[in-house]
Amino acid sequence: MNMFVSQKKSLIQKWIGKPAGRPAMLLVVLLMVATLLISGCAVAAGSTKAPTPISPPSSTAVVTPAAPLYDEATTVALYENSIPAVVQIESSVDIASKLPAPFNFGLPRQEGLGSGFFIDDQGHILTNNHVVDGATGIKVVLNDGTKLDAKVVGTDRNNDLALVKVDTSGLSNIKYLPLGDSSKVKPGQMSIALGSPFGLQGSITVGVISGIGRAIPGSGSRTITNIIQTDAAINPGNSGGPLLNSRGEVIGINTAIEAQGSGVGFAVPINTAKMLLPELLKGGSIKTAWLGIEGMPVSKDLAQKLNLKADKGVYVVGVMPNSPAEKAGLIEAGRNSRNEPTAGGDIITAVDDTPVTRVEDMLTYFNGKRPGDKVTLSVQRGDQQIKVPVELGEWPENLNALTGNKQGQTPNEDNGQGFDFGPFHFRIR
Repeated sequence: MNMFVSQKKSLIQKWIGKPAGRPAMLLVVLLMVATLLISGCAVAAGSTKAPTPISPPSSTAVVTPAAPLYDEATTVALYENSIPAVVQIESSVDIASKLPAPFNFGLPRQEGLGSGFFIDDQGHILTNNHVVDGATGIKVVLNDGTKLDAKVVGTDRNNDLALVKVDTSGLSNIKYLPLGDSSKVKPGQMSIALGSPFGLQGSITVGVISGIGRAIPGSGSRTITNIIQTDAAINPGNSGGPLLNSRGEVIGINTAIEAQGSGVGFAVPINTAKMLLPELLKGGSIKTAWLGIEGMPVSKDLAQKLNLKADKGVYVVGVMPNSPAEKAGLIEAGRNSRNEPTAGGDIITAVDDTPVTRVEDMLTYFNGKRPGDKVTLSVQRGDQQIKVPVELGEWPENLNALTGNKQGQTPNEDNGQGFDFGPFHFRIR
């Protein structure tokens, strides 16, 4: 240490150019301390311990706090409040009465099973049309086990909706479910399905909204639009039951599952039912409006390939014979030998100034129209933008037979194949 101090002292003397007196000695001591401290830091820096990395500012990281899918207490309370409004629907059809002799001999009655829910205290129950379609007898089983006769009030086959009613004179304090707003539903939100899968009355399954704005083939020949997709388990017997949000509001009517998959269920949006409810209450079968085109969405690729003058809208590939579209003079594009659309077809860009980009948009708009109603189509025809007035017709009972297997909606539609509406289908498939 003395040698080290001596060497430092001589260096300092050279540096200041004079002997180190008392003030200079103080400076020497301070420099020695600083040197030792620096030496100590250097040793630490040269050790095998890695330096602590500098964290980036917390504002650059986006972290979503973890949250449970649902709160048990809330879900239990929601179930207990809602399940009294959910019913089991047992329907039967006398096959023998629908067939001529001798083919009707010895045929048993066929039973069907589904679900439904009260929408008011007058005994009206909303369900799927396919739950009661063709039924000659309907029984409704309340949550407490009470069994009542029911009758069909109104149906909409093309949107798979039906309204049935029970006599409430012997009942008290009927609970019914509030109807929500399906237009506000977002993927990732909680979904709760109630009903009677396989006859297991009072069942609940919980999941999330997997997707919105889906389209599936209906039980008729018309596509059902704005369908809600959920992974809440839906099984045969759930059809017609409510799909709820976390507030206990009905956002959909459980309708179908993807037969080739698992955890892919579909529900008719409650807004469709709300729009049609006044007509369902009037009774009878709702007549669906029909335009009569085969269309496809205009994409940028299609517009480029066919040199179309609009890059959005519905391209008219086919026009059905004797349809409102044919009477209005809409021009079809047709298809080539490879079944691809050719050039020259009209492009529908709006209906009554409401923009459309898919056939499903048009079907959704026509849900609020009836046969005989008049609409105005905005059409891009070559370089011209024109208005085409159309008087809508009635959707044909058998569209495939009428059009030679044209669907009048989207190309290559499978007309319900691949979707399972449950064992309560009475139609021969």
